[in-house]
Amino acid sequence: MGIPHLADHLFVLIFLIFLFKTAATQSSNFEDSNEPFRICKYERFAEVQRECSSFLSSTSKLKLEKEKVYYETATELSFVNGDWVQEAGGAPLMPFDDMPKNFSSPGSLLKLVSFWLMGIDFSRQLENAIYICGYLSIAITRDGTLSDRPETWSPLFFKRPGTSELRIPFEGFYMESEENEGERLMCLLGTSIPPFSEGSSDPINWSMPYRSGCNQQSSLSLDDHIMLVLRYPKRYTLTNRAIYGEMRSLNGNSNPNYFDRIYISSQLGYNSKYLFGSEMVSSKAPDLYPDQHELVDNGVKFKGLQFCKAFLKFGGEKFDIVENSRCDGKGENCNNLHPFVLVNGVKAVNGIPPKFRLMMNNLHCVAEDDLNEPETVKASAAFRAFSSPENWLTAGGRTGLSGMTISAEGTWNSSSGQFCMVGCVGLTKTGSDGCDSRVCLHFPATFSITQRSIISGTISSLQKRDSYSPLLFRKVLHRLDLWNSYYVYSNSYLSYKYSKIEPASILLKRNAFTLGTIMKKPFLKYPSVEDTNNITSVSNLSDELSFGAYALPDPLPNSRPPKTYVWLEVLSLGSLFGRYWPDWSDSYQTADIKLLNNSDSTKQNQFLNVSAYLTLTGESYGHISLLFLEGLYNPLDGKIFFVGCRDAPVFHESIINNPSLENRMDCLIEVKVEYSSRTIRWLINPTAKVSISSQRNDEDPLYFRPIILKTDLIPYRDNSKDVTIRRNFEAVLRILVLSASTACMLSQLLYIQKKANVIPFISLTMFGVQALCFGLPLFTGTAILFKWKEFEGHMNYPYPRKTMWFQVLDCIVKSLLLVAFVLSLRLFQKIWKSRLILLAKKPLNVNQNPSDIPVFLSSWTIHMVGFLALLIIDNKKSENGVRTRNHYYKPPEWVTELGEYMGLVQDLFLLPQIIGNIIWKKTQVKPLTEAYYIGFTALRLLIRAYDYVRDPLLRFYYHEKDIKPCSELFSKSEEIVIMAILVVLAITVGFQQMWKFNRGTKVSTSTSQELLSS
Repeated sequence: MGIPHLADHLFVLIFLIFLFKTAATQSSNFEDSNEPFRICKYERFAEVQRECSSFLSSTSKLKLEKEKVYYETATELSFVNGDWVQEAGGAPLMPFDDMPKNFSSPGSLLKLVSFWLMGIDFSRQLENAIYICGYLSIAITRDGTLSDRPETWSPLFFKRPGTSELRIPFEGFYMESEENEGERLMCLLGTSIPPFSEGSSDPINWSMPYRSGCNQQSSLSLDDHIMLVLRYPKRYTLTNRAIYGEMRSLNGNSNPNYFDRIYISSQLGYNSKYLFGSEMVSSKAPDLYPDQHELVDNGVKFKGLQFCKAFLKFGGEKFDIVENSRCDGKGENCNNLHPFVLVNGVKAVNGIPPKFRLMMNNLHCVAEDDLNEPETVKASAAFRAFSSPENWLTAGGRTGLSGMTISAEGTWNSSSGQFCMVGCVGLTKTGSDGCDSRVCLHFPATFSITQRSIISGTISSLQKRDSYSPLLFRKVLHRLDLWNSYYVYSNSYLSYKYSKIEPASILLKRNAFTLGTIMKKPFLKYPSVEDTNNITSVSNLSDELSFGAYALPDPLPNSRPPKTYVWLEVLSLGSLFGRYWPDWSDSYQTADIKLLNNSDSTKQNQFLNVSAYLTLTGESYGHISLLFLEGLYNPLDGKIFFVGCRDAPVFHESIINNPSLENRMDCLIEVKVEYSSRTIRWLINPTAKVSISSQRNDEDPLYFRPIILKTDLIPYRDNSKDVTIRRNFEAVLRILVLSASTACMLSQLLYIQKKANVIPFISLTMFGVQALCFGLPLFTGTAILFKWKEFEGHMNYPYPRKTMWFQVLDCIVKSLLLVAFVLSLRLFQKIWKSRLILLAKKPLNVNQNPSDIPVFLSSWTIHMVGFLALLIIDNKKSENGVRTRNHYYKPPEWVTELGEYMGLVQDLFLLPQIIGNIIWKKTQVKPLTEAYYIGFTALRLLIRAYDYVRDPLLRFYYHEKDIKPCSELFSKSEEIVIMAILVVLAITVGFQQMWKFNRGTKVSTSTSQELLSS
């Protein structure tokens, strides 16, 4: 028994050892996956040592710990999206195909370069150097950054219109030197795909990677005569942050792989430790803080490290360059972008203003002492100016230093609430040369109609002799910022001060009480809030009053203009500034309530203070593209009366010196916004009407003509209540229409019971069409009378399940539909039998034995021609973009349109009878009773009118980008034409019957008796 037990123990031991080794292997693999240097191939040690001998001889002794290199040095020595330039010698690095001339928004032409340290070989460490490998990606591109860190060790070149990129693996030495206050240096040799070689010039291969070591690569000769030298500062300071590089070809000038020298620039990033306390900053500190008389308020009083928390939130933020604050319209102070140096042929127009923006990134902030609430805090930032064609995301990802960048460092003093920094332009080397700019940031605590910036700043000169006009920039606080980035910040530090309520109240009283308002008041309700002290309700109303939608002039001019996007953002409503989220923690809610109690609010009963932004897109409205608004909202009639302000243009001296400007803003503007009623939202989608007018004289250069815009659909968050109301209404409408249809057919049935002589002269085709239209929904499940009308989207989410109430209504509708179908069949049967009786008597002429064959053929021909014509017209609409088609989960277009056309066939139910009356010329009876043909015409008019008035509904919680216009077969104008045709057909039947009946002969009494008996 001992041997089996021993075998069992050995088996368990072997299993545990195997399990342990497997876990160790997986752990090792995991560690390897986090060590990028494993992919390198160290094959050129002797060659690198020979080419880099001049650098090795001048460097100091190097001692690096393995762990430090892995987790610190590797990240510090890598950089992304730096800049590069090439000497003009006639040997470019790579070919480049620009975008086609007709390509829209080509963006800026950028030369970017990235470098990643991929591995370190400690087995070949020298006394003063470590052997490393890296990967360089260098490109020419239109408005796009370089790809992420590579995972393979292969040279590569690819090209497509707008982008050429060359990727080169390098290996060489990492060294350190005491020159230039200490620097780190890399000397590397690389292997590249020659971009101009025969293989790489094949268009088929431009988009394919060329990999050294692959069979496909054997036909291409690689260029391994490339040297890269990169220099990094040891200490990361204001003036010592630049990464310099040089890449050159070791080939002779006559070699086809030769290229002119490349110069690279970047800077140390967030992974490097920034060292504050520059002597140069301290020496210029007394001159940093200018006169603050232009500031609106004293700004936010941050306490200690609160400044760092707030300051770091603005990392990656983009700023609008407003104007040179001393620009007087004469040109000298308006025609530059100082202290930035414009490159690539970019020229300022009328002084910078709308053509350039600023990006702030690479932020660092530390307390000057170790106290919990230090008095002073040190901070640094990098600013980049970029032109409007360049994407702001691309600008934010760039790290190169040039004349369009400023590096700055300064100190925040909590007692004064001021923050100014010394700024250094471009590639500033050790010393103070180039560091003669002052960058001041201001954090306003109070908002108003002329102050909407959450942060503003100026860039000015520290030199008295070569000074320039200060550059003003700002970050305007928008509605989405209150929702996302600055929700806590705005609730903690900001408030709003109304200043235009009195002139707005005059506008409101002048327009408040009209006859239309008094008549609509009992019936129509507009967006409102019952309790102005309920923060959540006020915040929801603020969201409802904000909108973004396309609009057209009202009334439309003869030449249809392009649509303008109108965006109204409500910043504050009543006494609530910002937004309120009830699900957030109590600490944030307390901040909201405090703000509510401290904010200014109107004391009027039903009117609410409103401040907002109005943005208009399009060249036609460039002069009022952004308006700051303040006014009163009247919930009784859904109108807001605003006083508006806009930035005054700076290109004319008469405008700049205009005494009517407030803080250089034109505030003599009236804006009225009218909202549609909530009451009819289930039927008609909400829209808004925006009226903008200047209160200046026609001769004033700031005057502009009145503007009136009517928007398309204004999206709103939840329409479930409107869907329920429409479902109820349409179910009731179907019940009423089907009940009335049944009554009309019963009246016709009773009529022919009394006057059997008219039965043969009633069109079989007419009642056949009606029976078909009533029967199809019963057997196919299609919509009854009219279909559900909604916008089409990429994803149509299902509606909630119908309740028992809707199921009961559906049963009633289908029951009435069945009755109408049976009655139409009964009438069809009676007409058919009456025709058979007359046929049995073998009459001598068609007037005594009418036939429906020519009637049917004529009607069928008319409808076929009409349907084909509509298909052609609809196809033209689709080509011209008038009507859109949704191909998601849809049958073929002609099937859908045939279903819609069947509604038109039912509308024209009198057409067969009119044709029959014409063919049976000598018929002198009244085949149809007025209750039937007038009643049915009225019902079809009612259905068409309802379809004309109602708008398509939206799905629950939709995304605006997903919706498409509802693809209706008939437009609004075509619906009116159809309704007119219905009336004409009914009038025609009436005249036919009245004319023939008054001529007066009757069919024999015996025939009438036989027809009655049938």
